[in-house]
Amino acid sequence: MNLRSFGSRLWPKTLAGQLVLLILGAVILTHVVLGFLLAEERRDAVLTERRGGALARVAAISRVLAATPSENWRDVLKVGQSPQSVMRLVEQPDADLPMSDISNMLSARLNQALDGPAVPARVHILSEDDCREVEAREKDDRKKHHDDDDVRDGDRDHVREKDWKKSWGRYYPSHIGPRFFDHLDCVEAPLMQISVPIFPSGGSGAQSGPAASSGSGDGSGLNAPDVVQPVVWLEARINGMAPPPRVVLANILRVAISTLLIGIIAYFLARRMTRSWAVLAQAADRVGRGDYPEPVPEKGPIEIRRAAKAFNRMTARLKRFVEDRTRMLAAISHDLRTPITSLRLRAEFVEDGENRARIIETLNEMEQMVEAAMTFAREETANEKTRKIDITALTEAIVEDLMETGHPIRFHGDGASRVYPCRPLSIKRALGNLISNALTFGDLVEVSLKPADDGGIWIEISDDGPGIPPEQRDQVFEPFFRLETSRNRETGGIGLGLAIARTAIRAHGGEIYLEDAPAGGLLARIYLPPIAH
Repeated sequence: MNLRSFGSRLWPKTLAGQLVLLILGAVILTHVVLGFLLAEERRDAVLTERRGGALARVAAISRVLAATPSENWRDVLKVGQSPQSVMRLVEQPDADLPMSDISNMLSARLNQALDGPAVPARVHILSEDDCREVEAREKDDRKKHHDDDDVRDGDRDHVREKDWKKSWGRYYPSHIGPRFFDHLDCVEAPLMQISVPIFPSGGSGAQSGPAASSGSGDGSGLNAPDVVQPVVWLEARINGMAPPPRVVLANILRVAISTLLIGIIAYFLARRMTRSWAVLAQAADRVGRGDYPEPVPEKGPIEIRRAAKAFNRMTARLKRFVEDRTRMLAAISHDLRTPITSLRLRAEFVEDGENRARIIETLNEMEQMVEAAMTFAREETANEKTRKIDITALTEAIVEDLMETGHPIRFHGDGASRVYPCRPLSIKRALGNLISNALTFGDLVEVSLKPADDGGIWIEISDDGPGIPPEQRDQVFEPFFRLETSRNRETGGIGLGLAIARTAIRAHGGEIYLEDAPAGGLLARIYLPPIAH
């Protein structure tokens, strides 16, 4: 099965289904396109808000640190900690981190918020590789400095060991411990690392930071008042800098719910629009069967109203045409009967008995032809009302009646009841003509009834007679056509039986097919189509 055939199977067969599918396809496509665009804007907005909030928070804490004595820095940093961010004080920031365009932009934004410090702050966006590289450097630094560089009492009077501890060049609150960044895993990258210089505003805080005397590493720091250097650096690492996902469950649920609601509304609207088409189709099917229904209601969209109006006009014209032809044939028949009767009376006065007999025979033939023509016209007009009958029971009853009169005929069927709306007398006359034709030229006739693959009905009548040549099988349905070599008026009528039968079957939307019977002879197959719902 190729892709095209698979798609044709999935494609709805009804107009309502196709309309609903097209509407839902357009809605889903619109949701996907707009959702993608809005998701990108949302990602940018959320990321900008997160970065802006982190920069503002770190800038605020740096101002508090600058205005707070060093003995209170621990409390300030304690307030600044959160599950998404950790902060610590360091002597020098990590200068080996790469600076990207985003890092430069964020750094400029942070320095603007800090009123342009003499030593600019730095913002880095750490990828997972950058984060692990920083961790590796800190691990090496940790091995080198370990406990040998712990600050002792009296080494630096301006550093209080109870408040601060030094380890591998990093200062941290003593109550938290050295593994300060460990609870922010690099797997959560990208991370934002912010380094802000702290310039105390005076008092003891101006010289209480550990970096105030760490210029050469030998204890003799840079104490010149004209050298503007930060006392210490605030280093913050913040996670949650990854952009939010483009597709989340909530978005999928919103699309699904909106699509479902729109699909329900579209379904009822499409059903309402196509209901008039269904009524029109049923009326057309009834007209095709020779049953003229009431005018189709002219309501709905303007296109459907126009179609219904045109259909009603066509039905009225067709009905009027058939009625006019029927009246014309009735008038002709009536006019022909009068001269035939007159000629029959005149023939009685012919003295020559042989000539009188021939004239009367000719008049009888003319009268039969007139009656047959009237019967043929009545079949085409289809004035009989349509009603539902069991077509199996009707066929079986015809066969049983003929069997009771001694005709060699048999019926084959599954016995299932098949209710079919039709004109019973018309169907009975058609079956009777075909069966009588088979009995006339065959020694044994078999009648069978079975369902068709499309829901219709097949009625088959076969005989073991001489059959009909293939080139004449279409001609035998023409009025007054006779196969002169095998059928004459005494045995085969005047040539209207098959024409009347086909007219009756076609009036029901069916057809008659003539084929060779499997055992020799003629096989007449009658097809009655399924009823449109």
